[in-house]
Amino acid sequence: MLPPLIIRERVMLMPDDRADVRIKLGWGNEPEEFQFVVEAKAQNTPQMILTAIAQAKALVAQGEQPMIMVPYLSPERLNELERAQVSGIDMCGNGIVLVPGHVCVIRSGKPNGFRSSRPLNNPYRGRSAMVARMLLMCSKWDSLTKLKTAVAVAGAGLSLPQVSKAVRALMDDLVVSKNAREIIRLDALKLLDNLGREWRRPAVRERVGLSFSPRVEAATVLSSKPKLKWAVTGESSVTRYAVFGQERAKEIAVASLPMALELFGDKAKRVANFADIYLFETDEEGFFFANEVDGKDVRWASKLQTWLELQAGDARQQDAARDLRQQILQEVLP
Repeated sequence: MLPPLIIRERVMLMPDDRADVRIKLGWGNEPEEFQFVVEAKAQNTPQMILTAIAQAKALVAQGEQPMIMVPYLSPERLNELERAQVSGIDMCGNGIVLVPGHVCVIRSGKPNGFRSSRPLNNPYRGRSAMVARMLLMCSKWDSLTKLKTAVAVAGAGLSLPQVSKAVRALMDDLVVSKNAREIIRLDALKLLDNLGREWRRPAVRERVGLSFSPRVEAATVLSSKPKLKWAVTGESSVTRYAVFGQERAKEIAVASLPMALELFGDKAKRVANFADIYLFETDEEGFFFANEVDGKDVRWASKLQTWLELQAGDARQQDAARDLRQQILQEVLP
């Protein structure tokens, strides 16, 4: 898998040995050999790889080099191994073999054929992503219970086990740490970028345009039903946070379109074009999470939700998203 290196000798160690495998590698027909002690892991999360690196370094004897073996090594993980001066191979054809002053062989680009499972499908998508958003908003929490309560107050009702699983998944990615006393955000930049990379525009089940007289305030109508979740979308909230030419009618996300239409009743009529507002139904929690409410009861998308939508949009929206990203980082970084 890593030519021109070849395995000259391999020793599988007994279960009571601290190391998993010891191997000797050679370079083609050259007589020189290099010995490695290998620490193998069944998972390839950043936390697991960091642990494997530390264990491999602790196991080497004189004349040996540390190596780890995991199902998959991404280019980012290979760079980490190179910085740590530790060799690593995966089961997909990627790897780095380092002997300082003698050998450096790197292979990268093979796809991940061993998709490891997480405690959650993805801690950066769906309802579980609200935990990541809350940790971005506040870097330290005294307990899981307080974190769960804050997530609920912001608009997403997750159970304590769901919050705990999300935190564990974020710990695996090295963006969060947890001890007996507190939960601490470690890497705001990585957390933000992961949220952006994993965000997906939800499918719209139905979209309705409404036209009404100037005397009708949509926010007042929608707010008359406390149980109805609704908010202006991020795309329509951008002018609240950045300079942006916006001529389209506002789009409003609602958790129940029938309930919203019933509230308007005969105060508005459906139109195909030239609407005053557009309503669409969605169960995506992010639209209703940490909304900003102004003096007219308008529920605006949070700055984070606005950035998430814009960074996945067209060229003009992505330009505005870059400005919002800087604003968010200035707010969350010390």
